[in-house]
Amino acid sequence: MSEDFTILITGCDTGLGREFALQYARAGWHVIASYRDHANRIPTAEGGDRMSHAQLDVTHFDEIDALKAHLGARPVDVLLNNAGIGLDKLEFGSIDYAYFRKMYEVNTVGPMKLCETFASNIAASRLRRIAIVSSRMGSISSNLTGGHYGYRASKAGLNAIVRSLALDLNARGIRVVALHPGWARTSEPEAPLAVEESVEGMRKIIGRLGAHDTGQFYNYDGAPIAW
Repeated sequence: MSEDFTILITGCDTGLGREFALQYARAGWHVIASYRDHANRIPTAEGGDRMSHAQLDVTHFDEIDALKAHLGARPVDVLLNNAGIGLDKLEFGSIDYAYFRKMYEVNTVGPMKLCETFASNIAASRLRRIAIVSSRMGSISSNLTGGHYGYRASKAGLNAIVRSLALDLNARGIRVVALHPGWARTSEPEAPLAVEESVEGMRKIIGRLGAHDTGQFYNYDGAPIAW
């Protein structure tokens, strides 16, 4: 699967998002790479001439609307909601509530706004897929250690959005999936999983998405994750 498909990816500044953009570009896709800071855009020498770039902080709805206006009715085969912010390490009794709110804005509210804004573009495409990078930390049944209240809550909320989107968009032929990237070496060098391997695995899941996958939660290696 390569020629003439278009993917819109958020959070391409670093890590998973940047690797997603590079892998899809190398596979021959038209990549719309978006960045919280446009200064971090991928050089043409790396991304090639099939990659375009957009300023898009997912908490700034005016930037989301501006990208929609720019794209107009252009079909988008895959919307990849990747942008997110990481773990809060404060324990019960010392919660940073400003950061708690920020995680909800980035990890939960932003992806919802993107899905709503670009739903018509996705519905107009051939593949009609939405992939959302979540986390096993958002699985309520898998929480055996506690802590990380803000991050867990923001990702659990995101997972709930995935399930509702899968139901609400099914009639338009849009498939929606939540993905756990594994513990990849995005910012922690001790992590066991290479970013390249994580992204390659998630791309395989996105590539095979069918009616039976919509509304599901998968590990990067394709194993299902309990909610």
